[in-house]
Amino acid sequence: MNYGYYPGCSLEGISTEYDISMRSLLAALDIAVHEIPDWICCGTLAAPSLSPLLGLATPLWNVLQAKDHGINEVIAPCSECLYHFKRAAQKISDDPKVKMDVAEVLGGQLDELPRSIHPLELLYQPQYETMIKNRLVPERDLADLKAVTYYGCHISRPAAVMEFDEPENPVSMDHLVSWAGVEVLEWKSKVDCCGAHFSLIRPDYIVDLCQKIFAAAVETGADVIVVACPMCHANLDTRQEQIAKQLGVPLDIPVLYFSQVIGYAIGLEVKQLGFEKHIVDPLPLMLEKCHSRKQAALMGVE
Repeated sequence: MNYGYYPGCSLEGISTEYDISMRSLLAALDIAVHEIPDWICCGTLAAPSLSPLLGLATPLWNVLQAKDHGINEVIAPCSECLYHFKRAAQKISDDPKVKMDVAEVLGGQLDELPRSIHPLELLYQPQYETMIKNRLVPERDLADLKAVTYYGCHISRPAAVMEFDEPENPVSMDHLVSWAGVEVLEWKSKVDCCGAHFSLIRPDYIVDLCQKIFAAAVETGADVIVVACPMCHANLDTRQEQIAKQLGVPLDIPVLYFSQVIGYAIGLEVKQLGFEKHIVDPLPLMLEKCHSRKQAALMGVE
């Protein structure tokens, strides 16, 4: 399989730690990827608000570039980008006239386009379960780390577009994180909305929505929140001081990408994981959990 890699704007901007850790993890798992040449922004909400045709042509430009370079599947770590890729592909599949219009704009044939997938979909397979478990480093035993997985809106929804995992109770990230030795807790907010782009225009909405997510995480007893979306990460990692004031309790909960958790557990160097980019530094907690586990083992207490 020839995999293309689409970082998108967020992974080269506010979420470089996601990009660094994802590329490092894929390489460690012997998955070769090729960044799509001349990629452009997926268009997000701006392009379709200007023109429905532009809203389809913008993401499909990237998929067409991948096709022209012999790529079979496009890996898009940003769930928002992935949604626009999949939505555009579905629209041209459902409507031949729309397909012709978009092809004319792009100047290329839109037949047999590469499939777009989230890295969760790529890694949620038995061979990677075996590979991850076989590469766990004893010195980084995370069995004492309690995590909740937060999927947000777009990784599994809308189901008719994303066609991956259970829309209201996704489990792929739960399994991947548990393969890294982490205790994954059940909780009630794994697909609640964080507010997404309202962060730019109504940050008060973000605080209100994320407050409910953090309250649920605290109630569940989570040490960390694990995510797979750059927008979700930004909203949860940067708003904790404001949210703590509303909740009336101190908050210092690291928000980690699943690629960072797995990468740490299999022994990747810390500089390959981008922890220094976080507002709430996860490294002290990771080291504490590993140390307490090691000390317990030395004392014969499990």
